[in-house]
Amino acid sequence: MSRLTFYRKYRSQNFNEICGQNHIVETLKNAITNKRLSHAYIFSGPRGTGKTSIARIFAKAVNTFQEEDQFDNLDNPICTRITKGLCVDIVEIDAASNTGVDNIRDLNDKVNFAPVECKTKFYIIDEAHMLSTGAFNALLKTLEEPPSHTIFVLATTEPHKIPITIHSRCQHLRFRNLTEDEITIQLKHICEQENITISEEGLSIISQNSSGCMRDALSLFDQIYSFKGNTINDNDILDILGASKSDQIFSLYEAIFKKNKEEVHSILSDIFAAGINPYQLIHDSIQVGKSILAKQCNNDGSIKIHKEKVNTLAELSTLTESTKLLETLAKIESETRWFSNPELLIQIRLLQLITENEQANLVFAKTEVKKDITPTPQVQLKQQEPTPSKKASFTMPTPTPTSNPIEKPTQPIKNPIQQQSPIQPSPKIEKPKVPVAQTNSLTEVNNGWEKVLEKIRQDKPATFSMIRNSKVVQFETNCLTIKLAQSFGFFFEKLNESSQINLLKSYIKTIFEQDLNIKFDDQNNSKDEIIEENTQETFSNQNNEPVKKESESINNIVSMFDGSVL
Repeated sequence: MSRLTFYRKYRSQNFNEICGQNHIVETLKNAITNKRLSHAYIFSGPRGTGKTSIARIFAKAVNTFQEEDQFDNLDNPICTRITKGLCVDIVEIDAASNTGVDNIRDLNDKVNFAPVECKTKFYIIDEAHMLSTGAFNALLKTLEEPPSHTIFVLATTEPHKIPITIHSRCQHLRFRNLTEDEITIQLKHICEQENITISEEGLSIISQNSSGCMRDALSLFDQIYSFKGNTINDNDILDILGASKSDQIFSLYEAIFKKNKEEVHSILSDIFAAGINPYQLIHDSIQVGKSILAKQCNNDGSIKIHKEKVNTLAELSTLTESTKLLETLAKIESETRWFSNPELLIQIRLLQLITENEQANLVFAKTEVKKDITPTPQVQLKQQEPTPSKKASFTMPTPTPTSNPIEKPTQPIKNPIQQQSPIQPSPKIEKPKVPVAQTNSLTEVNNGWEKVLEKIRQDKPATFSMIRNSKVVQFETNCLTIKLAQSFGFFFEKLNESSQINLLKSYIKTIFEQDLNIKFDDQNNSKDEIIEENTQETFSNQNNEPVKKESESINNIVSMFDGSVL
């Protein structure tokens, strides 16, 4: 006989062997004891949490229950045949490969036949959400009025895909992910049965990498057992996982919290040079970050291993720094799937996290200096502003129109308007005449650029990772000059490729509603303020000249036709 894998060999065979899911077990036990069974159930939850196993145990208990202690003894011939898959009254259907309406019609024809070996027939439909719409419709009538000797169990990982008409005809039992403690207890039990020697930390590493799935944990444990036999040390587990040692993770955290860029780059280079899986590195780093966060929130009970190191890092950082680092790691985890070089992306993002903090400190220092300087020009402006004589010249000349009818009595209506026309055309009337493209300030252009970045973030995550936090530093002759947040040569070369330029121009046209060229500024960040000031000066020069020319032409036309500006 071929060897059984751990997840098959140690599959639960009765309710007492179920790991976790106590709310499901108690519900089914009470339903059997009180004879309040439903004709259809939906078992939903993540993979590897015991949906199919509990469905089989449920079928055993319903067909063999006589007294309450029968839940502990399910070793009779019928239960043995159900375990081996030989019982003709317990039908398991894989909905992923039997999705059509014809398969459900065949089920409807057979469901009315009485059971052969058992008291109750069970139809266990695995991955039920994969059934077609026609198959669900064909199953509706049977679920609504099933035979008294039949029970349906629909197991699924995506219950939202099951039609509401099916939902309303079934009892819905929701399975949950297992905790690390529950998985560790089961692994310890297997180690005792198989005479395997492994450390507590090794079991915790396996539990953390199973994502709450018992089947994944047992499959990983079986792989490690095949690799090293009955004696397993922590390094063997790390080799199988392609994971880094815990000391390297803690050293990386310490360097980040101390803002030591050289040390961060050195540690990451050593990790990747050893062939560590970058995805596993991010996963392990998030696990350490969760422990640090738990310590800072006074939840020490959730920390199982490396308590001293976690306590040290928790004291070395603030809660804001820990959450910011975890947020960055979560973003890296989502971005690496789109990036062809995840090692480079990890280095860039972690170094960027440190430099952003430095830049924030510089910006704060600049704002403090500006606050100390700004009161002086405000006093000067207030001294220059009190010249109300100009405003009085516009509001007080009411007597002047009275002399005009005497000089030109033939035009008593037009002359007052004509004399007031130089007063009425104020700059507020002339502004709408200037083209919109010229009145856009650099701030307004950057607001539009933010909309472009948001659109790219949704459609092209890989491109967005290179131009995030960028800004427009110059806009003239229908060309946008973009300053990248980080002056990495790789990003600059990649973005200057024709395919990327054309992509960006298409998004810019969508937002700005005009064809604009684009180029990237590769100068240092320290020149940003100078560029912005020069840009604003060019805007003011470009705006003033058209206004002056246009106002002169308007006045000439008004005087030629003896009209007025409304």
